[in-house]
Amino acid sequence: MATPGRHSSRNSGGITARLADCIGSVDFRELPEEVRAVAKVVVLDGLANILAGSTQPLGEILIRHISALGGVPTATIIGTAAKTNAPYAAYANAAFCHSMDYEAMWWPPTHPTSPVLPALLALAEQEGLPGTRVMEALVVGFEVQGRLNLAVDWITEPYTYFHPPGTLGAIGSASACSKLLGLDPWETRMAIGIAASRTGGLWANTGSMTKSQHSANSARAGVECTLLAREGYTSNENIIENKTGGFGQLILGEEADLELIVKDFGKPYRMSDPGITIKRYPAQTTTHWSIDAALELRDRYKLKAADIREVVVRVGFPNWSAHWPKPRSGLEGKFSIHYTVALALLDGKLTIDSFDDRRRFSPAVDSMLEKIAVIEDTTIPPGLDFAGTWATVTVTLEDGTVVSARCERPRGRWDNPLTREERMLKFYDCALRVLEQSEAQQVVDLVEKFEALQEITGLMSLLQRKGSGRAG
Repeated sequence: MATPGRHSSRNSGGITARLADCIGSVDFRELPEEVRAVAKVVVLDGLANILAGSTQPLGEILIRHISALGGVPTATIIGTAAKTNAPYAAYANAAFCHSMDYEAMWWPPTHPTSPVLPALLALAEQEGLPGTRVMEALVVGFEVQGRLNLAVDWITEPYTYFHPPGTLGAIGSASACSKLLGLDPWETRMAIGIAASRTGGLWANTGSMTKSQHSANSARAGVECTLLAREGYTSNENIIENKTGGFGQLILGEEADLELIVKDFGKPYRMSDPGITIKRYPAQTTTHWSIDAALELRDRYKLKAADIREVVVRVGFPNWSAHWPKPRSGLEGKFSIHYTVALALLDGKLTIDSFDDRRRFSPAVDSMLEKIAVIEDTTIPPGLDFAGTWATVTVTLEDGTVVSARCERPRGRWDNPLTREERMLKFYDCALRVLEQSEAQQVVDLVEKFEALQEITGLMSLLQRKGSGRAG
């Protein structure tokens, strides 16, 4: 039976309709090789984050929660021996992916991987779909989030908006899942409309486990809303441009330039231009400039903790990470310039284990935190202006010597990328917390030939906990 209004031409040339057409036009065979290569980098980095995230404290809670809910076991909860239905698997894996603030970042700022990749993996596993379809849909999910992000300038006042993975992510996930399942333009509009009513995510939950729920809810929404749309469930067909409570009005704001959502879609794909940031450190991106500056000073001058009298960090105004002088947990420390600079100066590195509570409350860290001041400087571009901001770290030594370093392009940023070797080191550090070395190598091999996979079930099977790993 045809859906009521399905063939209506009313407002058929609006932004939502045009976006659905853009989504439908993406074809794996026409994707530039550079975009395909970046997609594989995204998949491997995303899997690394999901695997390691499954071992974090929230992992145990979520696994218990989802196991109690039940669900037909059609999709893998990565890093565990469990399966559940596709929406729940997407939800858990997305929470794992975002839990460490170690996943890929983008410009304008958002985390594009966690709302989309877990949803696609869960659906593709359930539906028996090939790697080409997943890669094609992943590119769609990234492009949609990037285009939505272009429509609104929330860099200088970010906290008047919702956290982007919970808003842009939901639409990106529904768009990607619609592409994966081959929905027609009308069904795609319905999926986007349903997902628009699932958006949210409050910045105030930064520093807690709930921040990862923003991505998790978007990933689950993408799966559920697409499946509902495929069955004929309806929504407002012009949800983005609707002036009476639509997505653009309420989420992006009245001044948003909605035309940018569809203008030059995929010309070029934003996955390759400007490109993505693969994080070098498991901490909020706005800390990375000061981390790199502190590491440079430590290495250049062979600094020792006992030699340091005072540390002054200058960052752009505003910078959310400047307001956590004494984080209450290792998890909060991920969002603290004070804490991350302290780790850089003390340890010369930042790893996943740098952010557990034992390290946070060690005497050496407490002592170093007392020496660090962070200043938001109005002459420096805002912290979320990743293309323009910079940071300085100035250290005064006990003998009165003053040394300083400035960082304008932290390692991992799109224009200062990690080497393949560095990316592989990150992957194995994450993956070996769950997998054996041979299993992790097989994952790398499969991702590198992802487009050749007729189904992704073999890959998903590898991602289940079987060996001991370092966290076993």
